[in-house]
Amino acid sequence: MASKASVCRAILVLNVLYCSLAVVQDGLPGWHMFESVEYLGHALSDRENRAMDVRDWLPHGANLVDKAELRKVVRFVCKREQARGPFTYVEEDSGVTLDNRCNMHENR
Repeated sequence: MASKASVCRAILVLNVLYCSLAVVQDGLPGWHMFESVEYLGHALSDRENRAMDVRDWLPHGANLVDKAELRKVVRFVCKREQARGPFTYVEEDSGVTLDNRCNMHENR
């Protein structure tokens, strides 16, 4: 039993050391990885120009971290809430639009 306790203590000490190092060292996975999540500036509104928050359709605690994922959620909302359509969708840094069939199109 003593060997299990010493292994657990060693793992705990290593974990604390790793977490301490990850805070100051950029190359290690740690809290710094959240700094590199891309900004997802977007706006979704229904036919009456009411803003819609796509996060309302995500599970509790879930976060959107890339545009492909965001676009999938927007398509889901568009198909699920067709009675509120047509929708207007705008991404701040691209020319993506949403058509009446909930398909995304990149305007170049």
